[in-house]
Amino acid sequence: MLVKAKRLVFLEKLQVEIEEFNLSANLGPEEVLVKNLWGLISSGTELAMFTETHVGFPVPDFGYAKFPFHPGYATVSCVMEVGEKINELQSGDLIFTRVGHASHAILSAPGQWHPVPDGIPIEHVPFAALAQIALSSVRLSNIRLGHTVVIFGQGLVGNLAAQLMQSAGARKVIGIDPIPQRLEISAQCGIDLQINPDEADITESIDQVTSGKGCQIVVEATGSPEVASQAIQVASQMGQVILLGSPRGSAEIELYFGLHRKGISLIGAHASRQVDAAQYGDADPCEVMLEFIAAERLTVSPLLTHKLPASQANRGYQGLLNAKSDYLGVLLDLQAWK
Repeated sequence: MLVKAKRLVFLEKLQVEIEEFNLSANLGPEEVLVKNLWGLISSGTELAMFTETHVGFPVPDFGYAKFPFHPGYATVSCVMEVGEKINELQSGDLIFTRVGHASHAILSAPGQWHPVPDGIPIEHVPFAALAQIALSSVRLSNIRLGHTVVIFGQGLVGNLAAQLMQSAGARKVIGIDPIPQRLEISAQCGIDLQINPDEADITESIDQVTSGKGCQIVVEATGSPEVASQAIQVASQMGQVILLGSPRGSAEIELYFGLHRKGISLIGAHASRQVDAAQYGDADPCEVMLEFIAAERLTVSPLLTHKLPASQANRGYQGLLNAKSDYLGVLLDLQAWK
């Protein structure tokens, strides 16, 4: 028996289509068949693939960045059937998953799903995937109670990183973004201060906040290479600059005055580095983020700007690409394909 399913696919640059495929309903003993409900678009990774700007495209042996590409990794799903050895799930359970933008999926390992905590709105569940990425900046930093933190970029990941830095004990967190609407959302989410680089000098503004000492923790969450050098400039003596957004190219950095003399650490914080940052007894980052969202220790509602049927996915990608003032968090209804 086959389950007829649909999913999104990038066939080439700036082209998203709906593709039909089949899944076997004859599950293995440790497999789970799910119906996907909502998928959150990642405006970083997915747009980099959609626009063919991911740095991996020109690299022949970098298998991830190539077409056709099936986007999506932030999903909430409903269990349909479980294999005979799966005891912790049953039909009808809601789970957080990391599958693509598809109507259905088969999961084959316990690490591929997490139970949805009580009290969390279903539309907020997929945000745990982006929050887990943001958590990398916290766990890889030496954040201490009383530090001043600045986050370049107040998109989804930057905003969530700012919130998590506050939870980790930051004295003040500053969000930087040239889009006024994103700064407004940053304020709605409780971030302490906002700076628009088109309206104020970043270095002077941060000097005023820190009495000229700079920020102990600087997070670059835009993925824009030229912002990395700005981030280094506002770091304090012995500060940390954390590259959270995946860089889309190269940057020229002043090594002596920028890094060497000030003793600054430059840290790559790709989401896969969570494993490196984990300490004995640390809970799974996705479980922690789901609990934070459920308890409203992370504010998600202002981040959700659009809910679209999967059939209008192109509208979502084009909006995130060309209408950044209006589009931020875009959820796709993965049961609406017409």
